[in-house]
Amino acid sequence: MVFGINGGKTTGFASPAQGYEDNTIDLNEILIKNPSSTYLFRLDSSDMSELGLPKGSLLVVDKSKNAALGDLVLLEHEGRFLCRLLFTKNGVRVFTGGNNDITPVADDTAVIGVVTASIKVYNHDFSH
Repeated sequence: MVFGINGGKTTGFASPAQGYEDNTIDLNEILIKNPSSTYLFRLDSSDMSELGLPKGSLLVVDKSKNAALGDLVLLEHEGRFLCRLLFTKNGVRVFTGGNNDITPVADDTAVIGVVTASIKVYNHDFSH
């Protein structure tokens, strides 16, 4: 597309950014509703890739939310932090990563928080 000057006026289409110069995207405002109880967690395995969360994805986790069926949750299981989907199976609360299920026994599994958003990171380096 060619833009030219015609009698002191610019011709052609206006920039798509015109009128939005002052509107910035604030990821904190969009992703974090409860700042004092929200933190980021990076997936360090591909356990959740079947559910669309590849290794390296960033999870926004709100520990003040109560987990409900169908929520993605961060949980502590056998001393490890894991991201899983909460559902019921035969009336029992179960957590799944798509390829494996965790049925908690007594106190071996605790929900730490609810995943409120995720960010897929492309071309990342996990060396640090």
